[in-house]
Amino acid sequence: MSGFPGSPRTMRGAVVAVDASSPLSRLAVFQYNPDQVVRTLRPRGAPSAQAVTSTDPHCLWGAPVETFSLTIDVDATDQLEHGDPVASLTGIAPQLAALEMLLYPGVSTVVANTALLSAGAIEILPMESPLTLLVWGPGRAVPVRIESLTITEQAFSPALFPTRASVELSAQVLSYNDLPASDPGYALFLVHQVLKETMAVVAGVSGVAMAAADLAGF
Repeated sequence: MSGFPGSPRTMRGAVVAVDASSPLSRLAVFQYNPDQVVRTLRPRGAPSAQAVTSTDPHCLWGAPVETFSLTIDVDATDQLEHGDPVASLTGIAPQLAALEMLLYPGVSTVVANTALLSAGAIEILPMESPLTLLVWGPGRAVPVRIESLTITEQAFSPALFPTRASVELSAQVLSYNDLPASDPGYALFLVHQVLKETMAVVAGVSGVAMAAADLAGF
């Protein structure tokens, strides 16, 4: 007979940049899920062209501006104890590189633009980052823009590769106000909002049911 496990298996969060030219280098799966995610939501202000003409305090100019921060812990202790050859050679440098690559343009694009400049191109368009997603379980997969990574390396191998670190990640959620309708992230955020609206309805129904039960108890 199989017994019930002591605790359920938890899904791992991740930050994923959808880049067809280098898919694996832009996939950062969390070794340990952060203990907390701090989210801040602010009402979106009016577009500059309409900010002066509109004084209605009830106007909604789109989805709120949402930012979040979390701390990611990366540790090679277990891998080193089990003799993992990659961890023994490079510590957690590959995991940190995967996170850092979320902010780097691809080398092929940099080289191509440099070649165009050398050939006399007058104008080079800014390099575009790939679609980046925060994946935090099936109920939250949203497009984001990474605003900062603060990496604190806390221990090192004899070759000075880091073996333990914490990474403070800050990002802004990109909504349909920030993305063109042709961007895959546009539809993804709409799905995210539909899920939120559904959960809000569930909370409302549950609240009414609890209030009715409390009244019935008197």
